Amino acid sequence: MLNLNRKEQRQLLDNYFLSTTEALAILRISKQNFYSLIHRDKITKIKKDGAILFFKEEILARANTQNQLRQKYRPYDF
Repeated sequence: MLNLNRKEQRQLLDNYFLSTTEALAILRISKQNFYSLIHRDKITKIKKDGAILFFKEEILARANTQNQLRQKYRPYDF
């Protein structure tokens, strides 16, 4: 196991995971819609001792897909 100090551990988490607030800001959707995506297994939730995190790569990929879907189904927004 690697011996990382707190700063290095925090940097590692920031590189790979997002909090709920960060994910919502990237996706630009409501909490209700976000939790619906989690419930339908469209987004993976990681839970550890009360902390809930999401894979950064997965959220960014979803954001890219969502932009395409928004353009298709809500062209009046653009």
